Amino acid sequence: MKTVTFIGGIAGVILAVFAYFAELNSWASPEAAMALGFAGYVLIITAIAYFLLSWLYQGSRDIEVL
Repeated sequence: MKTVTFIGGIAGVILAVFAYFAELNSWASPEAAMALGFAGYVLIITAIAYFLLSWLYQGSRDIEVL
């Protein structure tokens, strides 16, 4: 699952960067660039959230309860 999430996060960064350059250089219509950028941001946020929750879960398993 971590590999899939990592690949999704990298794909999100690539989509966001592509959308930025597409809008900057007028490669595509503004609607298409905005849709690509939004999809990229969603993938990035999802990957970060998964890794943060995984890190918190792993840390909570290591803590001893009184």
